[in-house]
Amino acid sequence: MGTTEDGAIRGSRAFRGGWARASTSTESVVSAALKTYGSVSIQKSNRTACRAAQAAGSMARVFITAACGIAAALVAGSGCRLIPRSGPVPQEVADARRLCNEGLSAADRKDLLRAEGLLEQAVKNCPTDVDARRHYADVLWQRGERMAAVTQIAEALRLSPGDTSLCIDGGRMYMELGLLDDADRLSREAVRAAPRSDKAWRLHGQVVLARGRPEEALADFHRAMAIAPDDRDIILDTAEVYRRLGRPQRALATLAILGETYAPNQTPPQVLVLEGMAQEALDRPTDAIESYRHAVARGLQSQDIATRLAKLQHEAAEGHPQTTVAEAPADVLRQ
Repeated sequence: MGTTEDGAIRGSRAFRGGWARASTSTESVVSAALKTYGSVSIQKSNRTACRAAQAAGSMARVFITAACGIAAALVAGSGCRLIPRSGPVPQEVADARRLCNEGLSAADRKDLLRAEGLLEQAVKNCPTDVDARRHYADVLWQRGERMAAVTQIAEALRLSPGDTSLCIDGGRMYMELGLLDDADRLSREAVRAAPRSDKAWRLHGQVVLARGRPEEALADFHRAMAIAPDDRDIILDTAEVYRRLGRPQRALATLAILGETYAPNQTPPQVLVLEGMAQEALDRPTDAIESYRHAVARGLQSQDIATRLAKLQHEAAEGHPQTTVAEAPADVLRQ
């Protein structure tokens, strides 16, 4: 703020100095004109003096305009901004941000109930704070209050239309609720607003995959991977699309690349599940059983996979394994 005041003072001084010099210049020119043309008639001298005064006045106006421009540039360069005529006063904004930070801290501690209360108060203190609504929506979603979360995201988008992050968050919520038209609309807005966003392309790919268009989804995931080649979620999505397209060998190759990004014995269970499903499609039941066992041992909780594993083990014991191709369980992909 000191820089702003210094700039304004310098601009004011420049303005006053310019005015003083311009006034002095005007007087000097008039005086010279009267002396030079003193022998001429009073009428002629007056006309000449007036012309000289007008010329000096023009010079003064030019100087003053330049001084004002310099002063304005100094103020603008210092970062000073006008306080908006409408909306919350700064203190309300500060209070809302404080409550928001406290709410995020509570969410980090898994105290979602307290986080919800704090963020709700932040939104009430400053209804136009888009970030407060975004965080409030996230906590509401985690607490299972999904429609309330969507309402907050929708209001945030109304306040900040075209916000890429909001479009992505809202699109994911709509997709999980099965509202694919709304999810598709927001994913397209995100891609249009940020064509270099891997998250936007990934969301659009997930939406079109949910709509049964795996080839289009694969193209979107490839675009996302070109932007963020090390993003594990995008690689996992790509492997799942290959599996759904009946290309299990390519799916396994993609999963192998993903597996190399983890430390030994740290591969997440959902990656192991997709490996098992691809191995089943390749008629490799022994490998599939091993992958499923590792997934369960690492905390996977999926009744579908437990049933699949039991079936494979039974078939292996009977000596009659059967090749199957199935959809990856939704609960596994969310984990």
